[in-house]
Amino acid sequence: MEISFEKILHRPIGEKLKVIVYANVTLDGCEWSYRVESYELDGWVDPITRAKSQGREENYVDYVSEEEAYEVQNEFWESLKPEPVKNQEA
Repeated sequence: MEISFEKILHRPIGEKLKVIVYANVTLDGCEWSYRVESYELDGWVDPITRAKSQGREENYVDYVSEEEAYEVQNEFWESLKPEPVKNQEA
């Protein structure tokens, strides 16, 4: 089963980046991956797909460091944890 989580990062020069973290959960474990979209005039664009269509080479690491992607992954993981049930009177 694949689940995903998105977080928008704001860069100092006003650029907005969307980090999308994917987790492919199976009985054998969990595979993580991520991709990045940047906000352009025509909306959110995958810069890697755009670069390849223009015959250029770009990497996600050009936009988001692996440490940043890992922080978003951790935030995703924390969001999946169930909230503790507080004692409520019926």
